[in-house]
Amino acid sequence: MKKISFSDWWTIPLYNDPAQASPGQVEVDPEKCTGCGICVKACPADALVLEDKQVRMQPAGINECMGCGDCMPICPAGAMTLVKGNEFTGYYKTIDRGGLEFPRLSF
Repeated sequence: MKKISFSDWWTIPLYNDPAQASPGQVEVDPEKCTGCGICVKACPADALVLEDKQVRMQPAGINECMGCGDCMPICPAGAMTLVKGNEFTGYYKTIDRGGLEFPRLSF
C-alpha cells in the first residue's frame, strides 16, 4: 500500500466541516408516502425520521445523509428521490460513481 504524501494528506476534507463536505439530500413526495417507515429502518446513516406518519430528513448536523440511495428502491410507494450525493472540496480522490441511480438492489 502506498503511503499518502503530506500534500495529499493536507487536502483530504474533514467530514464534519460544512465548508469542506456537504451531505446528500433526499426528497420525499408527501402525496406518495404512506408513512410505513421502511425507508427509515433501511437508512444506514439514520438520516430519516418518521413523524406523524410522514418521513422527513433529520435537521442539519444530526445524522446527515451519505447519499447512498438505499431508501429509494426499498420504498414500496416510490416516494423517495435522491436529489444530491455527498460532495467534497479539495483534492479528494474517489472512484467516479456516475449519476444518481438506484443502488445495486433493483426490482
